[in-house]
Amino acid sequence: MNEPRNVTVIGAGIVGMACSSYLKRDGHDVKVIDPLPPGEGCSKGNAGHISPGGCLPLAMPGVVRKTPGWLTDPLGPVRI
Repeated sequence: MNEPRNVTVIGAGIVGMACSSYLKRDGHDVKVIDPLPPGEGCSKGNAGHISPGGCLPLAMPGVVRKTPGWLTDPLGPVRI
């Protein structure tokens, strides 16, 4: 690592907070700028949560057969 730097991250959504976390971990002085508290903007609808267990890979067997049922389920993972 080079010498620590002062870094400003614009946006306190999941991407901005992840970037600032890694920068801080690497020893930089980080300032996050956002008019809203962390996770209150675009990331609020996603609850600022990334979960590998919550994602179904499209290439999994059976996905195509399940899609029509998901489309009719108001709480299903597929929407148009």
